[in-house]
This record gives sequence, C-alpha cells and structure tokens, in this order.
Amino acid sequence: MANLEYFRDRDEVDSLPSDLVTLMQHRGVIAPDQTRVHYCGFVSWQQGIAAFMPRNSILEQMSPHHAYYLLQSLSRYYLGKNTGISEGQENDLIGKASLSLVHSLIEDYRANGLYVRRKKYFSINQGRPNWKRTIARRTPYPSGDSLVYLDTDTSNTRYVSDCETARIHAQVIRSIYKKYGVIITGNFVNADDNLDRMPEPNSGAESQMAVLSRELSESYSERDIQLICMLKAYIQESSATSGSELLVGTRKFHNVWEGMLDWCLPKKIEINNNLPVPYYQQDEHFIEVSQKGQRTDTVIESEDSTRWAVIDAKYYNASTPRLAPGWHDLVKQFFYKTAAEKICGEDILVTLHFIFPGTIHRLEKIKVGERGQKKVAVNSFLEVAGYGEILCHYCDPMVLMQKYSNGQKLNISDSSEITGQLFPPTES
Repeated sequence: MANLEYFRDRDEVDSLPSDLVTLMQHRGVIAPDQTRVHYCGFVSWQQGIAAFMPRNSILEQMSPHHAYYLLQSLSRYYLGKNTGISEGQENDLIGKASLSLVHSLIEDYRANGLYVRRKKYFSINQGRPNWKRTIARRTPYPSGDSLVYLDTDTSNTRYVSDCETARIHAQVIRSIYKKYGVIITGNFVNADDNLDRMPEPNSGAESQMAVLSRELSESYSERDIQLICMLKAYIQESSATSGSELLVGTRKFHNVWEGMLDWCLPKKIEINNNLPVPYYQQDEHFIEVSQKGQRTDTVIESEDSTRWAVIDAKYYNASTPRLAPGWHDLVKQFFYKTAAEKICGEDILVTLHFIFPGTIHRLEKIKVGERGQKKVAVNSFLEVAGYGEILCHYCDPMVLMQKYSNGQKLNISDSSEITGQLFPPTES
C-alpha cells in the first residue's frame, strides 16, 4: 500500500508541506485565504497518502489501523454502513461515490471471489433435461397412455475462471488494494493467491470497457450484472482521474463527531418530542411550528434511572477557556435543563455536559459568575444563581471511531474512554 503520513484537522495550514497545501488548494479542500485546515479524511499526494485525523488526535500514536477506523467511521456515517441509514442530514462527504463503489467491490470480492464466466450450452441426452425446449423441438411417440420422447434436449453450464473479464476484475481489486490498502481492508494484504495467479488484461481501459459491455449483454445472474456494472464505473472513474488519486473526507467533521457520540453513548433516551415548541401569533390564533422547537443532542440516563445527563458533543479544541464553547452554546444547555426538568419531574436529577475530542482533561466545568473576577480561586468564585453548571469531558477520537466502526457502546465509567464522570456522586 501507499505510504501513510498523518496530519490533523484544524492544524495551521503553514504547518503542512507546501506541495501538499498546493495540491489541496487545487482540489478545493483548502481555500486560498484559509489559515487552518478544515478537513478530516484522505488525500493522495506525491509522498503517498496524507491522512487528516480528527483534531486533538495524538499523531505520534497513529498507525494504519487508526486510518482504517477513520475511513470506516466516515463510511458508516455518510453511507449508512451497519445501520442501514445515515445519521447525517447533509451530503458533505467528498468522494462519497468513489468510497461507496470501492466498498461494494471489496465486499463483493470477499464474498464471491473473482468473476467466473458462466456459459450455458445445449446438447442432446447429455445433462439436465430442458423440457420446454424438448417439447418445442422434438416429436413424441405414444407409449401406452402417455407420450415418450426418445431424445431430450439438455443443458449444461460451463465455468471459465480465466477469461478477460476475470482478468479485468483482478486488476481492479489489485488497484484498490494498492490505492487504499489497510485503510479500507483493516489488514495488510501481503499476498492473495487468486489475484497473483491471474494475468493482466490484454487491453487498455477503452477496450476493457468494450469487453465488459459485451460480457454484460451475455450475463443473466444478478451478481454478475451488478459486478460488471461496478467494474465499468471504476474503470471509467480511474480513467478520468489518472487512476491513482484518492480524495475522501469531509470539511464538516463536527457533524460526524456528534453523530458518533450520539450512537455510542449507552442508555440513550428520546425527549425531543416532549420539549416545548414556539407558537407564533397570526391574527387571532397562535400557530405551532414544531420543527423550530428545542432539540437536544443526546440525553442518557443512569443505570438506576434516577438521573439524566443532557450531553452536547462539541468538536472544539477546548484546551483553554478561550478555545471553548461560547455563550450561545451555554444558554442552550441551560434551557435544555429547564425543559428536561419539567418533563422528568422532581424524582430525576438532570445534569449538563460537554464532550470534546481529546485525551487530557483540561477544563473541568463551566459556571456563570459575576463580571470582573478575571482569574479567581475555586473557593472564592462568585456564582450567579439560577444557571447551574456544565461539566466538561474529553473522549479520545481514536477510541470513539473504533467503537463506532465496530458498532460498540462507550464505557462511560472508564476514564480512558471518557474523562470525568457523566453521573458524578451527588452532594449530600
């Protein structure tokens, strides 16, 4: 596979190799006036493949398997892998069609192997009887109360494994392994006897398209038809992009971050349908507009069902207070708590939480206080009553992507997966 080099979403553009910046600007991934990268995904360049990991990832710990989990997470989120639906509302995955095509080709190869030509041929008395053909072509002879056919038309199927279409199929799979390697398979592909034994096709891309079109016209099985159509699409796309380019990723990884956490947090409960909605007066009536109502990111409940945690997944740096969410994000959480408390009643304790990407617990909590205190000791802080607090947590992006790709839930009591307690001990 191509060499992998790791970078980070939200890093400064000036920190990247100049030739990589030029290439990404040419491809429209980085705007000319952009000072920070807003991209999470993969770009092929002269050094191999540049993998842009989520912000706050520790690049020194990266391995090809981390790149694999990034691609799997993007695939599941945007293509609806494993779940049958996509959690995302926006079609903002660059290279979505290419990724979907490559996934389908690899899955088909893993399930069925290389293409095998199936040829049906007809004979007489040498195989499976074809009664429809026999009745139409042969003369029956009476025998007692029934008719007898002295000769029957028969049919057999021959399987040809070394044909031009199989060679094209092997070439495409080899190309995918070389181009994507471990980032799409999850394993190093050191050798594959089926691929190694298959010779190269005898023709170029244009002739290969003609071969596949002819094969398609003679195919009748659903799998063969689907495979040949995918091979044609891959060759056509590779011809248009010189065959070696890879560009799969998103400029809006904050959507993926929110979707992954929402799926991976355990004991999630749905309260949005019970939250208040705005009404607008028009003439003599108030008119409900439910689609403009409050919508929390995620709400989970404790094992004993006595507490709710209202969680907002925030794709912020959050290493210092200045790089943390602003007032509008805080106000939303405070209002969500008020609304949630009206739904759950007095028996359930509601707490507020932010979850940021990262491995180090830098910010502990957020409170609203009197202006002018600047930097003050915790025990001297003058709090404004009525707002409450928002607890801060961090989740390692690599841990989350691995869990999400494998369809697993986070262990919220394990500090290596989420720092801080989502259900902290209550004060007596």
